[in-house]
Amino acid sequence: MRAWILGATVAVTAVLLGACARPYLAPDERKYVCHVAVDEQFGVPALRPNPFSNPAGGLAGAGAGALTGLQGGALLIFTVPIGAAIGAAAGAVCAAASLNHPTADADFARLLQAADVSSLKRTLVTELNAPRAECARAGADPASRTDPDAVVEIQKIEAGMACLLGQQEYWVAVQWRTRAVKTGKEFNWTTTKCVQTSIHSVDDWFANPDRARAEIEGVLAGAGRRIAAELLAQDAMPAECKLHVGGPGERRVPDQTR
Repeated sequence: MRAWILGATVAVTAVLLGACARPYLAPDERKYVCHVAVDEQFGVPALRPNPFSNPAGGLAGAGAGALTGLQGGALLIFTVPIGAAIGAAAGAVCAAASLNHPTADADFARLLQAADVSSLKRTLVTELNAPRAECARAGADPASRTDPDAVVEIQKIEAGMACLLGQQEYWVAVQWRTRAVKTGKEFNWTTTKCVQTSIHSVDDWFANPDRARAEIEGVLAGAGRRIAAELLAQDAMPAECKLHVGGPGERRVPDQTR
C-alpha cells in the first residue's frame, strides 16, 4: 500500500508540474551549449504539501484524496469513480500517519530554507562544462572559453514529502530552461522531478536536522546531475529519477538518474 501511495502522490505532482515540456536539445543545437552558465532565479525552495496528508484526521485526509482522484491528474488512468475511491483510501492512510508528525510540513520547510541550494548549481556547472566530442569538433572547448554561449535558468524549485510512513521519502522538482546568451533563443525547457528514499525512518530523519539538511543538499546535487543528463541526452531518457543519497559519513548509494 505504501509503495502505491508514494507512486500516486508523486505521479499526480509530476503530471501537474510537467504538462508542457521540451526537455531535449535538437541535434544541431548541441554545439551551442558547450560553455554553459547557470542562473538561479528563485528565492528558496518552496514546499508543496502532500494533499493526502492531513493532521485533521482520517476523514479529512480521505476527503483530500478523493478530491485529488476526482480532479484527475495521474489518476485519470482510472475511471473517475475508481480514482476517487483509491484516492480516499490513500488519503485515510496518509492522514492517520500524519497525526504522529503534526509539524512535519513546517519542519520540512525550515530544512529546505536552511539547505545550501547552490549544490544544484555547482553540480550543473561541472556536468555541463565537461569536455564533449561535439564541442571539440566545433572548436568550442569549454576550458578555452571566457563567456558562456548558453545559460540554464533555474526558475523554481519545489519539494514535498510522501506519506509519513516507514522510511522518509520526498521529491524535488526543478523548473528550468536553456537559452542562448546572444540571441535569447530557448533551446529546451521542462521540470525535472526526482524522488529520494532516505535510509532513515521518518522519526530518525526529523530527529537529526543537520543530517536531514545535508541529505537534501545531496538530493539537489542529484537533481543537478539529472538535469544535465536530460539537457545533453541524444535519446529519450526514462521518466523515473530515483535517488538514494546518504548523509556525511554514511553509506552512499549511487543515484539512479540515468
